[in-house]
Amino acid sequence: MKLLKSRITIFLLGLFIFGLGQTVEAQDRKEAVQTYNSAREMVQNGEYQKAIDQFKKAIEVGNQLGPQGQDIVERAKGKLPEVYRQMALDEYRAFKQNQTLANLDATIDAFRETKDVAEEYDNSKISNQANGVINQLLYSKSIILYKQQNYQDALTTLDEVIKNDPNYSKAYYQKGIVLKKIDGTDLQRSMELFDQAIEVAKKTNDSQIASRATNAARDELVYRGAKATENKNFSRAKELLNRALTYDSSSADAHYRLAQAYNKTQDWQQAVDHSKEALGLETGGRTDKAKIYFELGTAYQGLGQKENACGAFNNAAYGNFKSPAEHQMEYELKCENTTG
Repeated sequence: MKLLKSRITIFLLGLFIFGLGQTVEAQDRKEAVQTYNSAREMVQNGEYQKAIDQFKKAIEVGNQLGPQGQDIVERAKGKLPEVYRQMALDEYRAFKQNQTLANLDATIDAFRETKDVAEEYDNSKISNQANGVINQLLYSKSIILYKQQNYQDALTTLDEVIKNDPNYSKAYYQKGIVLKKIDGTDLQRSMELFDQAIEVAKKTNDSQIASRATNAARDELVYRGAKATENKNFSRAKELLNRALTYDSSSADAHYRLAQAYNKTQDWQQAVDHSKEALGLETGGRTDKAKIYFELGTAYQGLGQKENACGAFNNAAYGNFKSPAEHQMEYELKCENTTG
């Protein structure tokens, strides 16, 4: 009899402990659910940091529950990257209202944290979005630094963009632009960057950057070619200007500058050919064409073609070229029936 009573007592005690365990487990799950729901309410109220703390607490309690709490754990983990993204967006809005470098850096840091959290909780969508935004913001930062003439920091920032995304064509283009502003920069390095920008832009179907990089390369070569002509380094001028035509064969300015260089070395026929090319491509008015006609007149004069030279100088007699063209016609060529 005593043995039976003892067994009954043990059985009832076991039921009590089992029931107590179920009650405690139910209470823990209720706590986890309540913590998760309170975190969602905090998000709606804009209390993001408090919400993050509550979501992390819900994850902790859910993990303690084991399989019974995994749904809470997964939901909380899914919400955390979204909260960090919202905080980053708020930083971005603050930057748009007051576009200082300090606010921009704070925004970049916020999106970096978003990216890290998204990776921690296996949210590739938000991680990729954050990474894209980070590159855009870093590029914007490089532009601000460039405008402030802080060229070295601008280059460092652009290097970070390229490291994050080797297909970010704008970064190569802008890096070429920055390098042009730094004294002593090798021309070849700038050209290499413009070429990289063109290559990457074409690969990613970014026609705008491909065009801008092409024009930048052309303009830099034309500028340096004109300077070489001024410095009487005519062979270098021709090299640079012919290279400019490889980027844009329809550049009226490159052909005009080549006409200048060839006239200086008395390569008259080459000067005639490039002057004619420049005139055919020039879309400006009489002022823009006057300088080209002057080079054409000079080339014809060198070839001994008086009639053609007089006609060209007559067309050149406008604006800044009026006086020198008229001088050539009146005193050098002694042209007839000039109208100036």
